[in-house]
Amino acid sequence: MRIRILPLVLALALTVVVPAPALGAGQAPGPTSSLMIRAQPVATAKKVPARPPVLYQALKTQSMHSSASTASKKLVTAKKGSHLVHRKSKGSWVQVAHKGKTGWLKRASVRKLAQPVYEAKAKLSLRARPGSGKTVATLPMGKSGQATGRTSGSYIQLYVAGKTGWASSSKLQRPMTAKYQTGGATAFYPSATSKKRSATIPADYTMGTRTGRKSGGRLEAEYKGKTGWVAANKVTKVALGLKLGKLGFGQSAAKNIAKWCKGVPITAGRNLGDYAEASGWSGNMKESITLGTSDFFGGALDPNHPLAIATQYHECAHILQYRAYDYDFTRMAKDMNRVYGKPRTASGTEHMADCMADAMGATRTGFDAAGGYFWTSGYGGKCTSTHLKKAKLIIAGKRA
Repeated sequence: MRIRILPLVLALALTVVVPAPALGAGQAPGPTSSLMIRAQPVATAKKVPARPPVLYQALKTQSMHSSASTASKKLVTAKKGSHLVHRKSKGSWVQVAHKGKTGWLKRASVRKLAQPVYEAKAKLSLRARPGSGKTVATLPMGKSGQATGRTSGSYIQLYVAGKTGWASSSKLQRPMTAKYQTGGATAFYPSATSKKRSATIPADYTMGTRTGRKSGGRLEAEYKGKTGWVAANKVTKVALGLKLGKLGFGQSAAKNIAKWCKGVPITAGRNLGDYAEASGWSGNMKESITLGTSDFFGGALDPNHPLAIATQYHECAHILQYRAYDYDFTRMAKDMNRVYGKPRTASGTEHMADCMADAMGATRTGFDAAGGYFWTSGYGGKCTSTHLKKAKLIIAGKRA
């Protein structure tokens, strides 16, 4: 929690002296006039604790002692179930505050209350009493508050910015404790043991778990507001701050080529072509890749479709060509043409990028069963064993 501390203005005494008028002959001097202005200090903002006080609950009716000893003076009686504010611990004793008194109880005679963090499902008003009373604080949707440990029926008392109020447990949920991302299409099951899937989660989809529960090789996760289970070996743990949902086309493409072209900026869009660029000057070359997001018929292209991946690998291959030749494009083109051998349909640079894509693992021809069409990526030339050997050299950062 960020606390704004107002600056403290020191009290300053400012004296303005008004000079006396000039004296005439024989005139007695008079007193000077003065005006005292004193600036008042600005009070500093009070620091608000980030967490509610730790609470214990009495497991039986008992007397609090003035020190950590049963022989010490008895103070106030703590009835069974009463809430006690923890102060400090000493061996098998805990010091607590109750009814305006601070005293000691045996640790075994009390239990520490859980104070989990909860997140609002929608904008939420915290009330002074369970289900009623004035609004003491507001919790926006998605924002969190910490439980004090007190409950009443289906109501939970929360601590938010130094204030405590009650909210229905039905309007709260535990926040995400971890996030995972699918590598490919992943089955989503209603239980840890179910064999029938309730949905199929697409590749590069980020989901979260509020429990972190694992069972039988599966983990519990939330997909589109529903809780279910996925195979743990089908997902990868990612940063908790990553946005839920499917990655954008450019993000998926960046993930696909990260092994070779990590960090290269990618621009993706429906009306864009596919190309790689490098511009600048020696020691300060800026690389980039541009990708189209439409299929042959103008529809949306899945960034993990083999056709899309082959294109991504091809453009990444160009970046690797540029690097291997220190951005000497003339020398690069000459070597590529020499290696490939008088290409007919395009330059040797383009054909070598196809061979490099093959060496990276691309599939450049196939049949799309969903769309009902055959597809081909690249410039149509063959990649011989010699071409592939040279392609691997360039991928490794060496010249052909």
